[in-house]
Amino acid sequence: MQNRGAMKSPSHVENAAHILTRLIGWGFPPEVQQRLGALAVVWGVFEANLETTLWALRGEQVKGARPSTDKTSVTDWIKELGQTWPRFTPLANEVFRAASLAAFDLMEYRHAVMHGWMLPSSTMPTFIRNPAWNGEVRKRPSHDAHVDANLLEIALDGAWVLCRLVFAAREACTDPAKIKAVEALKREVTRVRGQVSELRHLTSLMNSEKY
Repeated sequence: MQNRGAMKSPSHVENAAHILTRLIGWGFPPEVQQRLGALAVVWGVFEANLETTLWALRGEQVKGARPSTDKTSVTDWIKELGQTWPRFTPLANEVFRAASLAAFDLMEYRHAVMHGWMLPSSTMPTFIRNPAWNGEVRKRPSHDAHVDANLLEIALDGAWVLCRLVFAAREACTDPAKIKAVEALKREVTRVRGQVSELRHLTSLMNSEKY
């Protein structure tokens, strides 16, 4: 019987492998590719759950109605998270404010990665959002995001802590005893707030003599 050899892989499999190899050449080894994908997923989980948590915080009934969040942006949601919520304790509201600041910085980092121009590098590729390389006037200021495995782990860690915070806040809206779970996240939220702030402003920090 004639040996026909191994079956050829489908075109999309071969093409995907070629693309992943090309990314390695641009400075995105497999461990960086993996963390980029994980960040995209976890940030999406945060955004989706932030919306439903805001409904719970407001006491908003959305069944059969258009949610108030449907006509606002994730930036608005993040700002609202940081306002004072009367049903929560002062300590819990401190956590909300810190989480709001952390989420804004991480959003800016994530947006640069997902929507910015990519500059290849063998050690640390960079994404630049809203550049003005052609002399154009942009609505929003330019900002960048540096990428390597360690920096993405900082971003991933921050995104997951924010997920934990919105999960806890939503549960506390129906069970006041669980407000303590929000308060218990203060140390973690404070920690990642400092880290993602550095992540967002890494270029200016690297250019500072004190860094």
